[in-house]
This record gives sequence, C-alpha cells and structure tokens, in this order.
Amino acid sequence: MDALILAAGFGSRMNELTKDIPKPLLKIKKNTLLEYAIKITERVTLNNIFINSHYLADQLRNYIEHHFPHIKISYEENILGTGGGIKKVQTDDILVINTDNLWNLNFTKEINEGIKFFHQYKEIENLLFTRSQGNRPDVEILDKQLIQFPSDHPNTQFQGCHIVRKGAFDSYPFKFNIQDYWKNASLNNSLYGFETSTINQHVGTKDLYLQNQN
Repeated sequence: MDALILAAGFGSRMNELTKDIPKPLLKIKKNTLLEYAIKITERVTLNNIFINSHYLADQLRNYIEHHFPHIKISYEENILGTGGGIKKVQTDDILVINTDNLWNLNFTKEINEGIKFFHQYKEIENLLFTRSQGNRPDVEILDKQLIQFPSDHPNTQFQGCHIVRKGAFDSYPFKFNIQDYWKNASLNNSLYGFETSTINQHVGTKDLYLQNQN
C-alpha cells in the first residue's frame, strides 16, 4: 500500500494567509500542517508516500527535498481534482490523507485497524474513515458499514482520510472530483465507512486555523 498526502489546492478558505505560502506549509505549534500528515503516514507500513502539488509548488518541493527527501512529489500542471490527483499516482491500494487536520498520532492505531478491515472485504473499493461524534456530519453510514452518498440524513463525519483500492478509478478520466466517484460507488455498494473515535482537529479554514494558534 502507498499513501498520498493532498497538498495541491489553493487554500482559498484561508483567505490572505495563503497569498504567499501554500496552505500545507502554514504552521501550528511550530509544525507545518504538512508535517502533521507526514508524521502519521510514516507510522503506517507503506511502500511509498506521495505528495501532490500545484499552487506555489516550488515552495513545497524545496521543503520536501530539504526535510523529507524520501517522499515523492507529484506535480500537477493543472489542478486534477482529488480523484484525478489520486489516479495520477496510484499503482497500488492507496491511503489518502488531507492537510486540513492536526493529525493525532493515536489515530495510527485506527488507520491500521481500518486497513485490516479493507483487506478483509474485497467488495470495498473505497473506505472512508468516519467519526459519528463529530460536530459536522456530512455522510450517512448504514448497516454493514455501507456509506450512503449523498444523503439527506448524514449521521457521521468524514475524517479526511480514506483508502482507495487499486483499479477503482480505471474507468474515470484523468481529472475528476472524488464526490462524483462517491456517488457511483454508493450506488454500487462499494463505498464503506470505518468508524473511529480519535479527534483530529479540523483547521482547514482561516477562522479554525487562527483559533488553534493559541
């Protein structure tokens, strides 16, 4: 299994904070948001770790080459969407994680449990790590851990981390949004959720980021 850390976006929800620096390189408690994601992926047994880049890509490349030279950079000349960004690097099952959270290292245990569940059930194409105690429910988990997407009755919150099976995107174009895939996978009963309890603080907006500076 490989991993992809999502770092190609413009960080527009950070407003002026990302005018001259990519969002993943913003810092909280002396660590970049990117470093929180890297630290947790490094605790999972993986073959390769990728980071995708686009906006202010030179800054990201210099940071990675200096601090984490073992990580591979996937440069997107044009934004491919989350789905396209995954497809560009995927040659194996892949763990996908964002840079919008302060990832709690205790979450590693639940990631490993989710990976075991994913390997056990081959009908799962995409496994979303979710948390029912979150304050922003955005997906619905049904019996047998199937995910209904979209839903008028969300009852759990996507944690910003998921696993995509090799070949899941073979029929998709090189540029697409992951939500389009989720709709189809939900209809095909191949989109599943894995309930977790670890709190990974979301800091993906300017207000939330500034609140966590204290």
